[in-house]
Amino acid sequence: MTETSSPELIGFAHQTVRDLRRRLASTSDGAAALREAGYAGADSVYSAFETWVAENGGGAIDEMALGQFSSRAAEFFRAAGWGKVSIRSLNDALAVIDIEDCWESHRAAAGSGCHLTTGTLAGFLGQLTDYPVAAMEIECGSGTGGSCRFLAGTAEMLDHAYERVARGEDWESIGAGDL
Repeated sequence: MTETSSPELIGFAHQTVRDLRRRLASTSDGAAALREAGYAGADSVYSAFETWVAENGGGAIDEMALGQFSSRAAEFFRAAGWGKVSIRSLNDALAVIDIEDCWESHRAAAGSGCHLTTGTLAGFLGQLTDYPVAAMEIECGSGTGGSCRFLAGTAEMLDHAYERVARGEDWESIGAGDL
């Protein structure tokens, strides 16, 4: 990633963050604390993204078409060490974020979840909307270093998606008219 002048970001070794995450996740309220911490830092991540886009000739983020935004965000997150990221819209209702070799799931205990990433995605994508954005992880590669999948949208749409996932139904057919 091209170095930015963002004073809000500092780098840590992945192992440091993973160890902190592992220790906190093992507490009774650790998962929620990790999501809240991710959300709290999302403004700084978004500011760094804005700076990175400007420094790399990308123009104004709020004027980008969805495909261009998705491509630039994926490039930014990949360069930042998150893994191979892809972002797509699901029937104009939800955002689907796939992360291959997700930094947070790498070497994590199976089933532990990517709570920091979930919170960061909610806050980051919320910078683009005029409503609160919620995010949830629906597939986790923890324990395998595999792919993780997240959904982001309104709380109501995520509740609807969660109900479908819990019933084993096709969540990919969710559309904006489902509420």
